Amino acid sequence: MGKLTPTFADQQATNGALAGAAPAPQPGQTYTIYPGFSQLTLAPPAPQPEAPVEPAPLKVALVGTAPSSRMLAPYADTSWKIWGCSPGNMKILPRADAWFEIHSNLLWPEHQVYGEPYIAWLKTLTIPVYMQDQSQVPNAITFPWKELVEEFGQDFFTSSFAWMMAFAIKQGAAEIALYGIDMASRDEYILQRPGFFFFRHLAQARGIKVTAPNESDIMQSPPLYAISDSTPLGRKILAREKELRERIAQVGAQRDQINGQFAYLQGALEDLDYFKSIWTGAQRPV
Repeated sequence: MGKLTPTFADQQATNGALAGAAPAPQPGQTYTIYPGFSQLTLAPPAPQPEAPVEPAPLKVALVGTAPSSRMLAPYADTSWKIWGCSPGNMKILPRADAWFEIHSNLLWPEHQVYGEPYIAWLKTLTIPVYMQDQSQVPNAITFPWKELVEEFGQDFFTSSFAWMMAFAIKQGAAEIALYGIDMASRDEYILQRPGFFFFRHLAQARGIKVTAPNESDIMQSPPLYAISDSTPLGRKILAREKELRERIAQVGAQRDQINGQFAYLQGALEDLDYFKSIWTGAQRPV
């Protein structure tokens, strides 16, 4: 039994059979649905919104002056932003996208030898230069240290790299890598390392990847108080330290004994020289 009411597809198939190969319906054209009753105009397709382009994740490489890893930074990879700092990196880094100079005492008399040429060089840079203000470099950008202190507190800003890490976190970095940063000198950096550890922990807690090459010391965490000493390595280090101190004491005692003998003999020689030069003539021949 046939259909009482042909469908739109039936009508199009019939028209195509009668007229040969019918053209496909085109937007904006009018087609008859039921002869003598109604017509259908196909509307043009609605424009599809373009998919938003996701910005590339921010990857920041902080570069210090430690020669063991300074030149290992990804200078040739433009997906990384290179952030430099320090007079020791002046005219050395192959590329830098921003420069950070937090110190404001570069022109003090004790720093002028390197401070003056460094400030002159900073004035020639066309990349962003972050400083405390524009008093030394007119084109500098004011570093937002007050905002960072307000967000992160004031207890752990112990180095330029602590400021730079906090700034990278604030900028939404997805990855932070450190090159040329060791902080291994006991007399200078031992007080600066806790600041790095704090911001490393904070970054990792926020899902930010923090890395450094194997040539760097910076990723080595401090020992766990009262725990690390009890490990095999901790016990061996303490035993080795005790052994070396005992040997130093032994050799030191030998050194002191030898020094005493040396001083005695040297004094005796001086006495003999005195008698030879002054009292030899007092002896009368028989």
